[in-house]
Amino acid sequence: MFKKKTEKLDYFDEFIKLAEWGVESAEFLKQVLADYPGADLSRKLDEMHEIEHNADLAKYRLMRYMYNDLLPPFDRQDVIALVTSLDHAIDMIEDVMIHIEIYQPQNITPEINQFLDLVEKSAEELLTAVRLLKTYKKSQKEIHAVIDRINACEKEGDLLYIHSMHDLYKSDADAVSIVILSKIYKTLEDCCDAFKDVTKFVEEIALKYA
Repeated sequence: MFKKKTEKLDYFDEFIKLAEWGVESAEFLKQVLADYPGADLSRKLDEMHEIEHNADLAKYRLMRYMYNDLLPPFDRQDVIALVTSLDHAIDMIEDVMIHIEIYQPQNITPEINQFLDLVEKSAEELLTAVRLLKTYKKSQKEIHAVIDRINACEKEGDLLYIHSMHDLYKSDADAVSIVILSKIYKTLEDCCDAFKDVTKFVEEIALKYA
């Protein structure tokens, strides 16, 4: 019997697909919360989980393929680090919606909307960086410029978190609202951190294999 031929995967296209799931999840979160509290969060969370599940499937498909591939474009540990960090960023976006669904804040604060803008921008910039990996030997300057913009988003997220928490504890909000918003703000800040974490592996690959 002949062995079934394994479908050939393009590593760079698969990296891009994962980054695209990141953009889709960030846009979906922003869209759902724009309609809060009118949105059916339970149903929307199922839709978000479907996006996250698709990203998981893409990650595991590439990992299985890589372990049977004699010549991946990078060391296996570098491929694993990149796809795992991409998947983690998507998981963190889903976590935001889970927190919103669990805690049911009274409203979406201006600070939450500012965080959502940063998360969406980070996801879009990361997609640009991952697309540039296809030509990483010629795109060093462009990759570093995109990474700088993602790092700037992360720093802005840190400052936003500090100011948001400061203003929250100075406000006349009740104790329950303070606890709820504190948890949501922290999860959103973690999203910004997660996208910055991916850039470490993008940059490492760009430098290591140039």
